Amino acid sequence: MQSNVSLERFGRWSGGVVAAAMAATPEELSARFTAAASGLLGSDRVYVGFYRRDITSLTIDDAGPDRWNRHYDAHIYRQDPFFQRFASTRRDFLLPLSALRNGDFQRTPYYREFYGPSDSFDEITGVFNLDRLTAGYVTFLRRNGAAPFGERDVAMACATSSATRLILERLLHLCRSRDKDIAIGDARSRLSRRETEIARHLVDGGNAKTISRSLAISPGTVRNHIKQVYRKLGVHSQVELLAAIREAALD
Repeated sequence: MQSNVSLERFGRWSGGVVAAAMAATPEELSARFTAAASGLLGSDRVYVGFYRRDITSLTIDDAGPDRWNRHYDAHIYRQDPFFQRFASTRRDFLLPLSALRNGDFQRTPYYREFYGPSDSFDEITGVFNLDRLTAGYVTFLRRNGAAPFGERDVAMACATSSATRLILERLLHLCRSRDKDIAIGDARSRLSRRETEIARHLVDGGNAKTISRSLAISPGTVRNHIKQVYRKLGVHSQVELLAAIREAALD
């Protein structure tokens, strides 16, 4: 099926995707991508975020905290038919709301508590599995008063889904990098300079004897420092210690 999307609009979309791929933060990526995606399908809003199979949702705000996103992520997402579809299958999908809702959609708790009050009218949502637990999603939304999405809109969303997946993969990378930086900062705040130094040696395969020679301190002192590292990082064995240090990427 051919689309009536102009070359100018498609050019803005392509430029937005490139700009999003170069973003330095999740919020910057979200702002750039959703602006381009809104123009592509004539959406009132576009949202990106993640679903996880351990039952969590995270919508990425692109212009400051969004109370509807926080409300959705707190618990309402469980009632969303798109999340329910994600939870029931391991396959990617991109569908209009009409493909999932039944004739009583406006009587559901999800509609009464969230969809209706948020002035939402129609949507197309794509869910793309990124790893064993995590899927990225994109939602093209139209508000009350707009025309419903049509077959051409769904076809265009499908035609650009490969680029959308790449952006969601980049978004996940940015989120995880930031989480890792926070974990590193937390670990560093708990370890003294000497303890961090000893942790580095342990990562490199050192033991109490070799570390004591390298740092010109006694093996007993090294062992005491190692015990403090164990306690502060909440580990109980050499294997757990090395795993925690590598995970925190101490340098």
